[in-house]
Amino acid sequence: MTRPIHLSAATARTSAPSISSLMKLAIERPEIVSLAAGFVDQQSLPVATTAHAAAQILGDAPAGRAALQYGTTIGDEALRAILIERLEVQHGVTPGAYRRAVDRTVLTTGSAQLIYLVGEALLDPGDIVIVEAPTYFVFLGPLETRGARAIRSPIDEKGLKLDALEATFDRLKAEGSLDRVKLVYTIPEHSNPTGISLAAERRRPLVELVRRWSDEAGHRIFLLEDSAYHGLSYEQAETESLWSLDPEGETVILARTFSKTYSPGMKLGYGVLPGGLVDAVLTLKGNHDFGTSNFVQKLVRLVLANGEYDQHVERLRGVYAGKRDAFLSALDRHFEPLRDRVRWTRPRGGLYVWMTLPESVDTGFDGPLFRRCLEQGVIYVPGEFAFAPEPTAPPRNHLRLTYGVPDEAALAEGARRLAEAVRETLAEADGGSG
Repeated sequence: MTRPIHLSAATARTSAPSISSLMKLAIERPEIVSLAAGFVDQQSLPVATTAHAAAQILGDAPAGRAALQYGTTIGDEALRAILIERLEVQHGVTPGAYRRAVDRTVLTTGSAQLIYLVGEALLDPGDIVIVEAPTYFVFLGPLETRGARAIRSPIDEKGLKLDALEATFDRLKAEGSLDRVKLVYTIPEHSNPTGISLAAERRRPLVELVRRWSDEAGHRIFLLEDSAYHGLSYEQAETESLWSLDPEGETVILARTFSKTYSPGMKLGYGVLPGGLVDAVLTLKGNHDFGTSNFVQKLVRLVLANGEYDQHVERLRGVYAGKRDAFLSALDRHFEPLRDRVRWTRPRGGLYVWMTLPESVDTGFDGPLFRRCLEQGVIYVPGEFAFAPEPTAPPRNHLRLTYGVPDEAALAEGARRLAEAVRETLAEADGGSG
């Protein structure tokens, strides 16, 4: 007789990742145009640059042995120093102005590990995280595992609405839950899933708002700045980070990654933490892995130092800007007859377009649109996954689209197939009047 397995409560309350079935579908049916998985452009991955850097490291026996040995839990000090120096350049401050932040910088196995560690360090069951509506749906998974409440606060074309965030805090205070609020999560640059960036004029007020509510709550409420798409702006220079607006280093947690700008296979990210979080995160990270891949850290340090990383990002911006333009042009063309009923964002960077249909259209896996898209040979991520479950049931009339993987011809064809499926679905919803 097979004995039952008693899984943990954390396992039991964690749902399977919604994107997994879409990835499997794209692999099993290569004829499908996938506008779903947020992968990077396959042809742009820096194979030659990485091979050259690896050969340099391994061609020097002492350096090679050092790279192949264990590193430290916090990560390579020279790399951490370079990252902070780059923040100084980005924000135009005096060299050395951020030097003390080197000791608060932690190298992680992708920014996903940093985000998970922050949740592990801060959140108990019943604690509250305020997220954008919509938000990065993968972030909601670790919150579910921790047993935290994810509560959404709306955005508009300029990002997180500060008056609405204020109202969210007021409501939580009124219901006696302010003491459970631990974190506000935002993606200020070319957000996944919408492609929208937080307006420059809202950035400092956002930091001040969170700091003020920390005073009201009587404990630290952190602002987690997920800056995964930093560097992928196609039209104008990126504005100041939220982290730079917190000179005391008490409120903002900066999370960045090399996955989108260099290679997701390298799995390297980093965080600049408020001082009070560093020891807690490092203790937990030590239990995870003793430290992120030392070889990967040495390799990334080299390509940053020799300029090859920045050259690669410059090329990548050209690739993605071309794809974005081709995709938006195709959407404009094929959705022209539906423009009074369908709208979508026009990102200035990143990899995503957010589409909104009439409220009567269910874009979920079990809805008529997804079924028709499968028949047409195109897939997307249902937008419902990008909404936290509170305070009301998530809307079901949105789609997340990505232009990262398909080439320009496939993007144009994917837009055509999607438009046909939407047209048919709307016609059915109208009772066949078409």
